Amino acid sequence: MLKDIVIQALKAVQNDCLSLSKQHYPTVHNRGISNHHLTSLVERRLQKTAQIFGSSIVIEPIDTSKNSHAHNTVYRRITMQYGSVWLFPYSIKTANKVFKSHLFTTLATWRSEFSYAIQPNDCVVLVCDHWLNRINTSQQLIDWWHNRLPDDLSDYTQRGIHLAPSQAPKLDHMMQELRLQPCYKTHTHPLKRQEDGSFVKRYVHLYAIFECK
Repeated sequence: MLKDIVIQALKAVQNDCLSLSKQHYPTVHNRGISNHHLTSLVERRLQKTAQIFGSSIVIEPIDTSKNSHAHNTVYRRITMQYGSVWLFPYSIKTANKVFKSHLFTTLATWRSEFSYAIQPNDCVVLVCDHWLNRINTSQQLIDWWHNRLPDDLSDYTQRGIHLAPSQAPKLDHMMQELRLQPCYKTHTHPLKRQEDGSFVKRYVHLYAIFECK
C-alpha cells in the first residue's frame, strides 16, 4: 500500500511541475527547480494522496549533516500507518562523480544515523531535476538512472540532444550497497515551449522509489 500511495503521489507531482514550470518559466529555464520546491511538491501530494487512502501523515525534517540544522534540511521522513517515506530531493547542476558521491554519502549517513527508525519495506524516494548538456556525465545520466536509454532515443537525437550509455556504476548498483531495492523509476519533461507547446527535452525530472531491506 505504501508504494501505491507514493507512486500515485509522484504521478501527481509530475502534473504539478508542469503547472509550476509554466508559471515560472524564466526561473526554471535558468536554474531548474530548487530542492526546497521539490520537497514541498512531494510533501503536498503525499499528504493529499494519503488522505484519499484514509491515512494521516506526520512530516519530520531529517538531518544527515553535522554542519547543518534540521530546520534547514530539505530531506524528510514522511510517516503514515503503512510505513515511512524517506525523501531526498536533488536539483542536479552537474551530473558528475561529485554529485553521485554526495548522494551515496548522504544515503549511507542516513542508513547509519537512522538505523533505529528504518523499517523493512519503508521507501526511499529520490526526486531530481537536471538540464541535459554536452558534458559526458550529463549525456549518460538517464542511462545511469534507468539502466537503459529511453525508447524514444531518436527523438532526443533529432532535437540535438545526445544521450549515451553510462560509463560509471549505475544507480541501482550504488543503492544495492545500501540494501535498497528498486521498485519504481521514471523520468519526464515537465517544461513546455511557450511558442508551440512542445516539451523541452533538455529539462528532465527523474523519480525513483527504493524499498528498504
